[in-house]
Amino acid sequence: MAFNRKAKLRDNIEAIRTVFTLDREQRTPTPEERAVLEKYCGFGGLKCILNPAKDLTDAVHWAKSDLDLFAPTVELHKLIRENSKDDTEYKRYVDSLKASILTAFYTPKEITDVLAEVLHSHGIQPKILLEPSAGRGAFVDSLVKHNPDADIMAFEKDLLTGKLLKHLYPDKKVRIEGFEKIEKPFLNRFDVAMSNIPFGDIAVFDPAFAFGNPLRKQSAKHIHNYFFLKGLDAVRDGGIVAFITSQGVLNSEASSSTRFMMMKQADLVSAIRLPNNLFVNEANTEVGSDLIILQKNERKEQLSEEDKIFTQTTVQDGIGISRYLSEHPERIVHTSRKVDTDPYGKPALVYHHEGGVSGIADDLRNMLGEDFRNRLDMERYVSATVQVVKSEPIKVESPKVDTPKVTQQPVVEQPKPIEKPAEEKKVIDTDTGVISSNAPVMSLYDLFNFTAEERRAAETGQKIKSAKGGKKGKSKPIQPSLFDMPAVPKEEPKKVEEVKPPVQEPKEAPKAEATSSTVDPDDIYATINWEDNPPINGFYEMMMDLTPEQRKELRAKAQARWEAEKKQMEAPAVEMKTEVPTEVEKVTEEVTQSVETPVAVSSDGTLSLFPDTESEEEKIRKKEELMQPRGFDRPLEPHHRDGSLVVDTLYNPGYLKDVTTYGAMFHPLDLSGVQREKAQLYVSLRDAYERLYTYEMENHEANDPQRGYLNKYYDEFVARYGNLNSRQNVKLIMMDATGRDILSLERSEEGKFVKADIFERPVAFAVDAVTHVDTPEEALSASLNKYGGVNLDYMRSLTDGTEEELLTALSGRIYYNPLVQNYEIADRFIAGNVIEKAERIERWMQENGEDERVKVSLAALKEAEPQKITFEELDFNFGERWIPTGVYAAYMSKLYDTDINIAYSESLDEYSVKCGHKNMKIWKEFAVQGYYRSYDGMNLLKHALHNTCPDMMKSIGKDENGNDIKVRDAEGIQLANSKIDEIRTGFSEWLEEQPQSFKDTLTDMYNRKFNCFVRPKYDGSHQTFPDLDLKALSSRYGVKSIYPSQKDCVWMLKQNGGGICDHEVGTGKTLIMCMAAHEMKRLGLAHKPMIIGLKANVAEIAATYQTAYPNARILYASEKDFSTENRVRFFNNIKNNDYDCVIMSHDQFGKIPQSPELQQRILQAELDTVEENLEVLRSQGKDISRAMLKGLEKRKFNLEVKLEKIAYTIKNRTDDVVDFRQMGIDHLFVDESHQFKNLMFNTRHDRVAGLGNSEGSQKALNMLFAIRTIQERTGKDLGATFLSGTTISNSLTELYLLFKYLRPKELERQDIRCFDAWAAIFAKKTTDFEFNVTNNIVQKERFRYFIKVPELAAFYNEITDYRTAEDVGVDRPKKNEILHHIPPTPEQEDFIKKLMEFAKTGNATILGRLPLSETEEKAKMLIATDYARKMALDMRMIDENKYEDHPDNKASHCAKVIAEYYNKYDAQKGTQFVFSDLGTYQPGNGWNVYSEIKRKLTEDYGIPASEIRFIQECKNEKARKAVIAAMNEGSVRVLFGSTSMLGTGVNAQKRCVAIHHLDTPWRPSDLAQRDGRGVRAGNEIAKHFAGDNVDVVIYAVEKSLDSYKFNLLHCKQTFITQLKSGAMGARTIDEGAMDEKSGMNFSEYMAILSGNTDLLEKAKLEKRIASLEGERKSFNKGKANAEFTLNERQKEFNNNQAIIDGMTEDYNKFLAVAKTDKDGNRLNLIKLDDFPSVDEKAIGKKLQEIAKNATTGGLYVRVGKLYGFPIKVISETSLASGLATIDNRFVIEGHYKYTFNNGHLAMADPKAAATNFLNALEKIPGIISQRKEKNEALAKDIPQLQELAGKVWKKEDELKQLKSELSALDRKIQLTLLPKDQSGVNDNNVPKYKDGKTKIIKTVHLEYKQSIKRSSF
Repeated sequence: MAFNRKAKLRDNIEAIRTVFTLDREQRTPTPEERAVLEKYCGFGGLKCILNPAKDLTDAVHWAKSDLDLFAPTVELHKLIRENSKDDTEYKRYVDSLKASILTAFYTPKEITDVLAEVLHSHGIQPKILLEPSAGRGAFVDSLVKHNPDADIMAFEKDLLTGKLLKHLYPDKKVRIEGFEKIEKPFLNRFDVAMSNIPFGDIAVFDPAFAFGNPLRKQSAKHIHNYFFLKGLDAVRDGGIVAFITSQGVLNSEASSSTRFMMMKQADLVSAIRLPNNLFVNEANTEVGSDLIILQKNERKEQLSEEDKIFTQTTVQDGIGISRYLSEHPERIVHTSRKVDTDPYGKPALVYHHEGGVSGIADDLRNMLGEDFRNRLDMERYVSATVQVVKSEPIKVESPKVDTPKVTQQPVVEQPKPIEKPAEEKKVIDTDTGVISSNAPVMSLYDLFNFTAEERRAAETGQKIKSAKGGKKGKSKPIQPSLFDMPAVPKEEPKKVEEVKPPVQEPKEAPKAEATSSTVDPDDIYATINWEDNPPINGFYEMMMDLTPEQRKELRAKAQARWEAEKKQMEAPAVEMKTEVPTEVEKVTEEVTQSVETPVAVSSDGTLSLFPDTESEEEKIRKKEELMQPRGFDRPLEPHHRDGSLVVDTLYNPGYLKDVTTYGAMFHPLDLSGVQREKAQLYVSLRDAYERLYTYEMENHEANDPQRGYLNKYYDEFVARYGNLNSRQNVKLIMMDATGRDILSLERSEEGKFVKADIFERPVAFAVDAVTHVDTPEEALSASLNKYGGVNLDYMRSLTDGTEEELLTALSGRIYYNPLVQNYEIADRFIAGNVIEKAERIERWMQENGEDERVKVSLAALKEAEPQKITFEELDFNFGERWIPTGVYAAYMSKLYDTDINIAYSESLDEYSVKCGHKNMKIWKEFAVQGYYRSYDGMNLLKHALHNTCPDMMKSIGKDENGNDIKVRDAEGIQLANSKIDEIRTGFSEWLEEQPQSFKDTLTDMYNRKFNCFVRPKYDGSHQTFPDLDLKALSSRYGVKSIYPSQKDCVWMLKQNGGGICDHEVGTGKTLIMCMAAHEMKRLGLAHKPMIIGLKANVAEIAATYQTAYPNARILYASEKDFSTENRVRFFNNIKNNDYDCVIMSHDQFGKIPQSPELQQRILQAELDTVEENLEVLRSQGKDISRAMLKGLEKRKFNLEVKLEKIAYTIKNRTDDVVDFRQMGIDHLFVDESHQFKNLMFNTRHDRVAGLGNSEGSQKALNMLFAIRTIQERTGKDLGATFLSGTTISNSLTELYLLFKYLRPKELERQDIRCFDAWAAIFAKKTTDFEFNVTNNIVQKERFRYFIKVPELAAFYNEITDYRTAEDVGVDRPKKNEILHHIPPTPEQEDFIKKLMEFAKTGNATILGRLPLSETEEKAKMLIATDYARKMALDMRMIDENKYEDHPDNKASHCAKVIAEYYNKYDAQKGTQFVFSDLGTYQPGNGWNVYSEIKRKLTEDYGIPASEIRFIQECKNEKARKAVIAAMNEGSVRVLFGSTSMLGTGVNAQKRCVAIHHLDTPWRPSDLAQRDGRGVRAGNEIAKHFAGDNVDVVIYAVEKSLDSYKFNLLHCKQTFITQLKSGAMGARTIDEGAMDEKSGMNFSEYMAILSGNTDLLEKAKLEKRIASLEGERKSFNKGKANAEFTLNERQKEFNNNQAIIDGMTEDYNKFLAVAKTDKDGNRLNLIKLDDFPSVDEKAIGKKLQEIAKNATTGGLYVRVGKLYGFPIKVISETSLASGLATIDNRFVIEGHYKYTFNNGHLAMADPKAAATNFLNALEKIPGIISQRKEKNEALAKDIPQLQELAGKVWKKEDELKQLKSELSALDRKIQLTLLPKDQSGVNDNNVPKYKDGKTKIIKTVHLEYKQSIKRSSF
């Protein structure tokens, strides 16, 4: 049956609809519904469903061939969206569809039935079956038919498919997760594992494969290999693994290690190759697959010859193939075979079966039958079935006891979890000893794997003596492990006050008997040797703190209490009394009634259903049975994990092991007396807490009954045993896997333990309800919090006002929105996409009539609409994702003069291009011929759409091995780039030519998508901040009132739920943060906010918060709190207490564990993107950048490693560390948020400078995890507030990362799903080609220009409150910038020449260092830039031993200026900051510029050394605060530091009069942070004594990079400021082209070092001219090539025409004389010369004789004629095997020589030989037809070639103009070489500067801006 896409899609939709219905109604499917479910086939072959399909307008993105599926796809997405509880779940479902597209190759039912039948017919009837990749359950269905009662476990990772599978097989173990999640208890268990497994280079993390055997570890990198080895792990010995897999398992050389591992532990039953058309009907895809069947053989010792063949590969038809299949071609199911390509375009052997699926099934049945008969070891399969070890424990009964076993079956069968109330725990501890038998009995010794000697030492209280060499002596165990059968008689402990049985004492411990009587048998802690046996889970860290005497005293007190209680219990039965009805009492009552027997207390202290009348042997037997590991008989709860303490239904304490979805093993603990009771009560307490917290966290509602249980159990525990955190209790509690959580239920206050908040109220969500407010605005806030909107009834109840009064008071603040039929706040209503909102309201009014309220609302929306951007104002990038692909296709069709189709995949962010017919424009005009391959117009079109360039290589020779020495083909890359630029720039010109209606449509689309946002005007003036203590703020910080800007920002954050506070340094961000956090908490907008800041600032933040809100409960994390031993407790305090705010540093925040599940999802999404990009690259073949491919491979590997670690953490999470999600934090305030800018992202632009590290930092990744946790909880963007004066610190590309953090949903709405999509819209990439000194072209790419900047700014400002200090009105001094010009010293002059020579030659020895390494060679200019920076600071930075001090170096100048300021403001004790990121102070680490300046200040200027400090000297926060205080007091006058250490968190501005910059930082933000140390509020000395100015002195050495770099930063900062403020003068800006990663380019570097800025202009002109001349050369080369091709084509056309004319004449002549018989057949009237016979057969024989014997010497010799056409023969001589051979060929001649069969006669048939020439003449029409077709094609190509040959290079005028400018500039430069006059001005009219002059700033700045203007606009 052919693949019907529409029918398949309809079947899938109905199946999914049925799944949702069954989920909703919680029932099993009806037979009809089951039939619908069974039609589900996944979405393989339906890639179109990934296209946008939200509404009808999305149809423009669809290809015409897919449009018939558009409507059902819209229906599919609507169905899923309606059945998703939130966007997160919807995305999971969509991801499920996406995964289904890539992996849905469902096995046809006929094939699964054959497999099941063959197994059944050969006696294999599996009772326990594994399906590791079940899909829709085809294998399960086939196997169930033969064995309905089989225990089946099926894994399916796909969410939708897994849900469907669960409904199809509700009675089977269906698990919606990956096969790697299978637990250890299920290994070596299954009879059969059968599946169609996934395949691909997808890594799987499995701890069992991650460590140990490297071959297993390697197999886990490919999912298909992993499945085979894991499948073999899962089946028992003799079990069957039957997997359908990709051909890669057998064919790939990389899988050889996996095949070896398969053969090492299994026997091959069958290996069959299936045809490629197997999945055509299911997935419309042809893909090769293999069926491999293995039988596990654990006793296999070596590989057979056939096994070895199975592991090997060979080559067949040039293609790698399994050697086994090569030698057994009969194991390939097929009817035809050919060499073709696989779905990835790689060569492959492709097999087809014309019989379709049914034919394949028949052949497969025969092959499998033969293989099973010959290879299946049935004896092993059956015998292993008998011997298989089941999960139930082995029960050992004593042979001496004949008493029948007493069962407790009614109790065991209870399905409900049981909590034992306190009243039930009144049992008597008789202190009886436990007598052991040969049966394994579980005790604490077993729990910790004690050896026999360790047990004896524990019992005697003595330590084990060390053997020689320091090693402990070992002895054989007295008691066997729980999992070993006993082999020898065991030592039996003594029973107190009873006859002692004989004890068999081992020889190696003779002292045990003598000392055992001195040990208290009840002191279980004394029996453990802690030195040799480290505890699990941190268990009993303080176990040995109590002495044996203290423990004995405590036990004596407990014993006395129990004895007293025992006397009161005279009755044999204990009546069950409860105060609070619990599950345990209900179950116990049922048990009591069912057995009608009173419950008694047995002698061993346990509850018994029978009186204590059993014999001693019976008691021992029961005790032994009780200690046996067994299945846990209570339902597992979410908090249960390996190591959890539990009690079973008989209240026996123990711990869990091998916890799985379907149960766990219960390991009893041999506890008695107080410890047993304590453990029971602890479990009840722990369960009550876990259930309470989980319920309230998930449901956001209080659970008071459960809280009652928690208090009850806690109170009882404390009353009996003391506080949880007391030492004796910690020992027991830490034994539990989640014990740390329970310890945090108490917190310490004033030296006492008190209950945590969770005992009183929920801590997982906000519970405080607002009951009254003072103003309508506060009522509005309360309504927004409680209901998420405006609820007038609720607001009226809070204010006691009428609705009309509220509406009047809130006029202009709220508007009626008819679309939601309710009022909305203005900040929400008049916000966002107002254009779309207004249109929807207008449609509503047309349908529902006018409404006065709606009119007001609509008018407000209309008034707020942004001014439309016209077509002329827009900049268009070729490849912007929002532009319909049809527009690009229309443009390219015109450009290429042929039909071009372009499609775009959103999920892959990938364009694909197709062409119906290629022509000369594609082959020639827009093509580049590289050394190894050619790139035609279609290749370059794809690069143009993605804004990339092909990475072309060429060979420059051979190495010693004969391999090509490859280098980049710079000339080819440049030519390709110029053609790509021609495509991209031509797009804008083509748009200009389009009709106005088209332009209007495109402009409207843009305005709707990007120019539709309105930022609300946030007015926070009405806020009163009820709890704020302004008096305290005033007295401590001088804050007398709140700035209006602070109020507005807090209001914005409250309304939006977060955002960006982009306020300049010193404008009060700290107070904004504290007020916003407290207000959010007060109004319930956030339940538990967290503030994080720099380590240097965080203490001040906490102090500010406590000052502003004295009564607030804040948790501030000190360094001590985050010490290793206290960190976990601190995390639990956050979780279990209801703080108003939590405050910690960035570093401390990084130590909070993030939710592993969330990390896994985010990293998996990133990995999916990387893998998709890799698939796209591989599909492009060689048309990719190898560096990019390698980079993506590395990134994929790194992500896989991270995922492996996270998965391992999740799998083995047995500790109790609280993660961020569990803490309940629901809003983050991130101070100095630019510290987290280095976030990971994916990009194709691997060679673009300035993008940063795409892998990002772990610090930024942790922040992303935390914010996503909050966003998932709220279902909205934001969820965090970023605060920084430098949110954009260096480049506008950082904007994308800000949006990725805070606005992921809005980016997705704009069709921006990755960085490349963002850059395609808002950035323009520049590619500069310059010639270096070796005459090589160097390519440098950068996102230098940004377009559509106003819309970018609007998107930023929508969530941002941006304020400068001037906006805020901060009373702070002004900044007075001074550029202190320093002439170079002679040493610097000399070194500058060396630097220039180094830049030219790359000879590093000139600089006095070793030659450059290969790696350093690539970074030569960065090294040169770094040397230039060091040289400008001080020559001793380069070599402190070679160079000496100089009075004119920068240190001397700086010291002099510092001393001047020191003396000038000595009376006021004015202070100064000195910044340098080079030469920082490092104690004991040689010379540094800090110490040098300090030396000069003290020695030369007499400044006391105590008044000069370095911030690096402060090793802790206390020392740092002391220095800052001393600066403010004036006792420290000069403070040195780097940007990172002194640039933030230092409020020492009180006396600052000057700031000195010894160097210039790389980022504008760093410069702003530096200046902000003094230019800020609170600077009293500058305000009153320095003219309200702070001097900022920048030291610049002439001919260095100082001035250039400083002005570059100024320009960049100007652009960033304009973007933030929205005050853009243009729609495009230029960022400049220098950065810290690549340094300067060669020409600019040489010009700057020369000291003449005109040379910089000259260098730029020369670079541009060289680039254009290279383009012209390439153009002329292409034009010459076109002219040559045109001539060749013209000649070919003319030649063809002449041939056509001649042949036509010959054929007409033939037709004219040819004769026919009566049937119309032409007669063969051949005549041979000198041969009279006309008999055709005789003539044929004669011709054959001539063919054998003729020798014409290479000349044509006539032998006859036919219809007047001469027949000739020619002898051609050739050499074969060294011998000369003659080949005679015949022709019939007209205008041309015609042949048949290439002139060779039929030597076996004389008659056929005679007709050779008639056949040749009859071929003439066919030849004429071929020539005509060729000429028709040439006729189309020739005009295009003529056009190409006649093209004129368009940039000739530009080149002439540039050369003219260069000549003029050369003349100008020559004038500067004339002798200088004495006026201080040279002939170039360039001012000469002296120290302290400021003109150079303006001059250089102006020249730089002019150069930008020339290059940008």
